[in-house]
Amino acid sequence: MQEDKKIIRTVRGDILANEIGHTQCHEHIWLRKGPSFAVNPALLIDDEEKSLAELLDYKKAGGSAIVDAQPINCGRCPEVLQRLSEKSGVHIVAVTGFHKKEFWENDSLASLGVEELAEVFASEIEEGMLGENGIRTNIRAGIVKAAYDKGAFEDETYLRFFTAAALAAKKTGAPVLIHTEKNTDIEKMIRFFAEMGIGANRIIICHLDRTNGDLSLHEKLASMGAYLCYDSINRLKYLSEEEEIAIIANMVKKGFEKNLLFGLDTTRARLRSYGADMGLDFILQSFIKTLSERGFETEQICKINPASALSFK
Repeated sequence: MQEDKKIIRTVRGDILANEIGHTQCHEHIWLRKGPSFAVNPALLIDDEEKSLAELLDYKKAGGSAIVDAQPINCGRCPEVLQRLSEKSGVHIVAVTGFHKKEFWENDSLASLGVEELAEVFASEIEEGMLGENGIRTNIRAGIVKAAYDKGAFEDETYLRFFTAAALAAKKTGAPVLIHTEKNTDIEKMIRFFAEMGIGANRIIICHLDRTNGDLSLHEKLASMGAYLCYDSINRLKYLSEEEEIAIIANMVKKGFEKNLLFGLDTTRARLRSYGADMGLDFILQSFIKTLSERGFETEQICKINPASALSFK
């Protein structure tokens, strides 16, 4: 597919990849109360007006699009995401696929075979996502998410879900978004998807800035074509701003700007409208200015652009 003809699938429909500007590739802008709340009360983002206010501030600061990384069976609501996108003018890319088991609302998918699961994920991309009431909407997902939890490759359920995610991505051409944890073998995961016909250039690896400090691994993954979403910006309990900038500086120095993506992995505790001391616009309003002050060239920052990463292949 020609570069100027590649598409990104959003909750308002398909757009050309070159139509988007600043995009944050791992966010949460709406999340209903469920198992995730029991894990962490900050994982409740269920006030539509407050979420809209965040998106409007983000848009005003220059934001063009976000990826809302909450998949099926984990508190996602396609109808709300579409309304928020329409009212704010911010493109929202929704995800299908799966998160860690502790976030599952029920076991409705757990008993399905690989082919059945793959069809669930693929149909959410090709036909429309299932709504809160279980009825299919015409609002389509644009990414297949997979959660790489500890021990996932030794767990039959996770392995089945990983296989189904790969099959769905292969069928639809959608990109793949991978949640990572500490002490997970990222290269093994890349090899697994490669064997399933999904190249590294179709994979977005999230959280690596806080889950693996081995910068030689970051470089190796980028050299393979994978996209690294550094989404722990201003998550100071994981790493300082100096540490975050050092990771980015190393990758830029090695020429991997085009493999980098940014995000905040927002929670209720990181959204101003919900009472936090920062908002969805933090990268635009603060972090990019900090990068410029630290010597990053505008051209280098502009190369950190998700258009290719989010495109259908």
